[in-house]
Amino acid sequence: MSKQRIPEIERLRGMAFLAVVLQHSIAHYSVAPGMTANDGLMMGFLLMATKFAVPVFIFITGMVLFYNDKGRLHYGRFIKRRFGDIYVPFAVWTLITLLINHKFNPALIGDWKYLGEVWLTGKASSHFWYIIMLFQFYLLYPLFRSAILGIKERCGIRTQLTILVLSGLLYVGLTGVINDIGHWMGSLSIPVWSKLFTTYADRNALYYFFYFALGAAAGLYHATWIKWLRKARPAIWLVFAFTFGWMLMQAVNEIRSAEDGAITFYSLSLLRPMMALFLISSIMVMYDTAGWITRHAGARTNALLTSIGVYSYGAYLMHLLTLRISYAVDEYLLIGMPSLVRILSSWIISVAIAYAATRLLAKLPFGKWLVGIAGARNPRSIRPYGKSHPSAGTTTGM
Repeated sequence: MSKQRIPEIERLRGMAFLAVVLQHSIAHYSVAPGMTANDGLMMGFLLMATKFAVPVFIFITGMVLFYNDKGRLHYGRFIKRRFGDIYVPFAVWTLITLLINHKFNPALIGDWKYLGEVWLTGKASSHFWYIIMLFQFYLLYPLFRSAILGIKERCGIRTQLTILVLSGLLYVGLTGVINDIGHWMGSLSIPVWSKLFTTYADRNALYYFFYFALGAAAGLYHATWIKWLRKARPAIWLVFAFTFGWMLMQAVNEIRSAEDGAITFYSLSLLRPMMALFLISSIMVMYDTAGWITRHAGARTNALLTSIGVYSYGAYLMHLLTLRISYAVDEYLLIGMPSLVRILSSWIISVAIAYAATRLLAKLPFGKWLVGIAGARNPRSIRPYGKSHPSAGTTTGM
């Protein structure tokens, strides 16, 4: 029997997709001609406001998997489904991206080798790293499942909470020694493994494990998670506001100290201790916000966010390509406008095209292989807190 839908998850998924597209719009304009330090400060604020996207996607993945766990795992069927829903569309859009960028010629053997490489590494485009990182959680799910459910069965609720908190502290500490781990693993020169901790450290699932574990805890104890969020709301928002301001000041100092006037955000990379603390709090804040939207924002807003969330995986795969369309519009119509207008316009155009294209592709007989979801779905039919089948979208968090 299907569990009751978690409506705030559907809104949260839509919010995270909107945030990740805005991040990439900001990245484009940060290196555009004519941008000033003041523009950079505005971009830094927007970037901090959208940093929650990737951790939230990972959190949703863990939450959905454990919330819907039925007590038995058929690993072969589990991986086969995720391979079809997640990896195949990624592989298709990797090939499309290479063809558009003139980086793949079917007549050249070397290009076929390169295609195989980027299918394994996600190097074909700057956003595909996430798919490679996330798929590791599916491959390792039996291990995560065994460990987490084992703790649940053997330990009391207070002990489980203590383990979760200690895991969070361990994770924050881990982000502070990633470079040291990379140097050590690099010196060992172990095939595949050394590169996973050096060249491809940014897509190593180990460095994102706590977001998945937090999602697992929220999925296993959903009612308790909601009650705790409400009870701890003032403290959570306080930590969020403090760490937001702290990290923003790092970005401000970076921009102001740049000798050549370049706008960079290296200080806001995901794998830093203070950023990790901020992102953990941002997951809670955004979940709280999604709950508020579910209860108070109205049917149209909820339906739109839900629909965006349902089609977000296909839209994510193609959104850097649709951003190119928005940049063409920008150069033709908006080149003299303030930077904020240009950023937001490109964001809206890209989201609209990617969302619409995904909905259309999903209706095709082979749409599932392109966007990870087949058929159309009417978000207006979803009732807040009503009972229905689990989301028709993928468990990627998108």
